[in-house]
Amino acid sequence: MRVRVNDVLIRYEMQGPPGAPVVTFSHSLAAALESWDLQLPPLRDAYRVLRMDTRGHGGSSAPPGPYTMEMLSSDVIGLLDHLDIARTHFVGLSLGGMIGQVLAVGYPERLDRLVLCDTSNRMPSETAPVWEERIRTAETQGMTALARETLERWFSEAFRRDQPQATERIRNMIVRTPVAGYTGCCRAISRFDLSGELSRVKVPTLIMVGEKDEGTPVSAAETIQRQIEGSELFVIPGALHLSNIEGAAHFNRRLLSFLS
Repeated sequence: MRVRVNDVLIRYEMQGPPGAPVVTFSHSLAAALESWDLQLPPLRDAYRVLRMDTRGHGGSSAPPGPYTMEMLSSDVIGLLDHLDIARTHFVGLSLGGMIGQVLAVGYPERLDRLVLCDTSNRMPSETAPVWEERIRTAETQGMTALARETLERWFSEAFRRDQPQATERIRNMIVRTPVAGYTGCCRAISRFDLSGELSRVKVPTLIMVGEKDEGTPVSAAETIQRQIEGSELFVIPGALHLSNIEGAAHFNRRLLSFLS
């Protein structure tokens, strides 16, 4: 389904029993709500699972950028308001985890529990050239030119070899991401810095990260844990950036334990 939120159409899917606690999932850059497919089966009997395409991704519309994290978090709140959801558990990975941090600081009354996966509380200024290069590549060569290196950051060589169908599904998400949406969110990520505000987060928080994630490594997760009092950290063995897929069994078991 799609609904107009703020100035964009947001695509979402909701599954699970009416009246059950809501769990909202927010995906990474260059992905879509289907990247949470492996989390749906273990949750949908006990929870109402809300998955959404971030502005500029999947089936959501992609207005010209740049975007901001405040804009992306406002889209989440707008969708919750439209669906008459007062409070939700929130699970965000990478870009989605950054959105989750903004929500926890700016809209704590809307969150029950927070799960931050393979994310960071800031983008160091020295990474700016990397983001500019990715933006140039997308604008001049298209998303296909970014697919291979993105998959290599997201999944181990063994996963890509042994799970070709799953890898191809994610590759298709990357390639189909609108350039305007990708570059708009790249701008938001490159300017992200919430390091001075995370100590304000009082929502019960679980931080999960792939053991071999190089983009948002374990050290970045440890930094978030130190800043959010009482937060928990779980490292998913062997996984890279999309730990919810490569390490799905570990991810789902820890997620269910935390939510319950």
